[in-house]
Amino acid sequence: MVPRIVTPADAAQLIPDGATVALCGCLSMLEPDAVLQGIEARFLQEGHPRDLTVIHPVMVGGKIGSGINRFAHDGLMRRVIGGSFSIFSDYEITGMITGNRVAAYNLPIGTIFQWLRESGAGRPGLLTNVGLQTYVDPRVEGGRANGAAAGALSEVVQFAGQEWLFYPSLQVDAAIIRGTSADPQGNISVEHEPASLGIYTLAVAAKHFGGKVIAQVQRQVEAGSVHPRLTVVPGRLVDAIVVDPTQPQMVIGERPEITGEVRALLNPEPVPLTVASAIARRAMQEIRDGQLVNLGYGIPALIPALGFAQRLHERVAFSIEHGPVGGLPDGMATFGPSANPDILMDSTFVFDLYDGGLLDVTLLGLAQVDRDGNVNVSKFAHMAPGSGGFCNICHQTKKIVFCGTFTTGGLQAEIVDGQVVIRKEGKVKKFISKVEQITLSGKAAREKGQEVLYITERAVFRLTADGLALIEVAPGIDPAKDILPRMEFPIAIPPSVATMNPAIFREG
Repeated sequence: MVPRIVTPADAAQLIPDGATVALCGCLSMLEPDAVLQGIEARFLQEGHPRDLTVIHPVMVGGKIGSGINRFAHDGLMRRVIGGSFSIFSDYEITGMITGNRVAAYNLPIGTIFQWLRESGAGRPGLLTNVGLQTYVDPRVEGGRANGAAAGALSEVVQFAGQEWLFYPSLQVDAAIIRGTSADPQGNISVEHEPASLGIYTLAVAAKHFGGKVIAQVQRQVEAGSVHPRLTVVPGRLVDAIVVDPTQPQMVIGERPEITGEVRALLNPEPVPLTVASAIARRAMQEIRDGQLVNLGYGIPALIPALGFAQRLHERVAFSIEHGPVGGLPDGMATFGPSANPDILMDSTFVFDLYDGGLLDVTLLGLAQVDRDGNVNVSKFAHMAPGSGGFCNICHQTKKIVFCGTFTTGGLQAEIVDGQVVIRKEGKVKKFISKVEQITLSGKAAREKGQEVLYITERAVFRLTADGLALIEVAPGIDPAKDILPRMEFPIAIPPSVATMNPAIFREG
C-alpha cells in the first residue's frame, strides 16, 4: 500500500492516547519538527493525544520550542525515555524533567537503538552488558533521570556464566522519522542529510507491532531519481508522509560537504592558545597514526582543528557516534557531522562497532571525578542532560581519555609565557569524594583492563588499582596550592612527578 501524503494536522490524528512513540533526530539533524508541531497543536486544541511514552535515542530539537520541547506540556507525555536531554536549563523539556512533571529515564543511545532493533525483529528483548555498575544498572539507579520515574526498565540476569542487563521487548505504537525525499512508492531517502540516525530501526519497531510510521520529508521525487543505497526506509513500512519544503538540513543551513555530496576544500578556523586548547593538545598526544578515534562533545571537539596543520584527520579515522567516519569533525558549535566523511554509517551500526571494542581510543569530556575514578557527565542538581553515547563508547574501548578543566563555575585561567596562571579559582570542584551519578565505573574499567587518563589544565591523572594517581603537573602549577586544596579527596604527590609537555603551553 502506498503511503498517503498528509498535513501535520492529519499526521497528529494517527497518534492515539497512551501510545509509545519512537522519535528520530539529533538536535536539528533529522528533526521532524513539522510533524511534532502538528501533534503539539492538536494537544493544545483538543487535549489529545495524551499520556504518551516518548522514546528518542538522541535529544531532538536545536532550540527552545522545537523538537521534544513541543511535547513538554503537562498531560501530553507521561513518560520519556531518552539517550540524551538538553544541556540548557531554559529548554522546556529540562524544566519538565527537573520539575518531576514527567517520568524520565536516561539510557545509553546505543542501548536504545539496539532495544528498538530487537523489539522490531520480534525477539524477546535486548541482552547487553553496557551499563553494568553504572547509573543504568537497576541495582544502582536503573536509568531513572528524576524522582517521578519509578522502577527500572531492565533487570540483571545471568546468562552463559555472565551478568547481563535484559530489556524486555518494547511495544512501539508509532514512529516519527525524517528523510530528504519520498518517491511515488513512499521510499524514504537521506541524500541531503548528514546522518540517518536509525530511522529504519525505528520504523521496523513500529510496524512489527502494527503501529503507524509517519515520515517527514523535504520533497517528493520521481521513482529511481535517488540512488538506492541512499534510500533507507522502504515505502511499505510508511503509513503517512508530511512534505515540508522549508525543512532545513540543520539550523546552520545547507552544507553539502557533510552529506558526502561534495568534497570541500577544508580550512578550519585556527584555535587560539587557551587552557582548553592546551588540554586538547595534551590529549592529542594519546592518539597514534592509523587508529580509529572517537571524539566527544566539549574540549575533545577542538582536536580536529588543532591537528589540521599536521593532517591528523588523514592519519587517523575520526568516528562520531551519529555516523561519520573519517573526514574533519565539526567543532563544539556544530558538533555531530564531519566535513568530507569517508563513510556515513547508521547509528545502530556505529554502536555495534563501539560495543564490540573496535575503537582504539576515545576522548571525552568530564564533569565530575571521584576517588575511585568514577566519572559523571549525565546528571547534576540543576539539570539532567543524560549520558548520550558515553556508556557505549567507554564500554570496551582500550584507552579512555577524559578532558576537562580542574574546577568550574567562574574559573579564570590563562597561559602566560608557557606557564598556567590561575587568576580566579572556580567555585565548583570537579574532583570530589563521590560523583552525583556513575556514568563510568572506575571499578569496571579496572576489571576490564582499560587504560584511563584524566587530563586537566593543571595536571594529568591515571586510573590505577588504588584509584587515581597524579602522573603529570603543568608548568607554573604548585600541587600543594593549586591541586590538593581543590580536591575533596587526598592524593599522593610523587617526589619526581613529571611535567606536562611544555610545548602544549606555547603557540605553534
